[in-house]
Amino acid sequence: MTGRLERVEADGSLIVELPVLGLQNVAWLEAGGNGGITLQHGDQLLVARLHGGALIVALGRVGRYSPPAAELTIETASTLSLKCGASSIDLRADGKVMIRGEDVLVRAKGTQRIRAGTVAIN
Repeated sequence: MTGRLERVEADGSLIVELPVLGLQNVAWLEAGGNGGITLQHGDQLLVARLHGGALIVALGRVGRYSPPAAELTIETASTLSLKCGASSIDLRADGKVMIRGEDVLVRAKGTQRIRAGTVAIN
């Protein structure tokens, strides 16, 4: 069944207008690929009633497929950090890039170039 989104509550639950049932509190199905979806008032949602209708879950927004972008730009004011366990990469607004890890491996099939005003090793 489909319904129309009325609003998103502060706790993240959705208020959806469903045929016959009227306004209902609906949970959102969290899936790996839907983190970038921004819901807006009036969006048409695909919903399922579970546990004899006790739980209503929005499975996703009904609309056109959008393929992934060929390029992605992430912009922040001061620092962008990627972290995984004891490893991290920081990109800073002052132009510094810091790569930290127990072992750092750089591989290249072609020529590997290091260009800088000064290169300090150890």
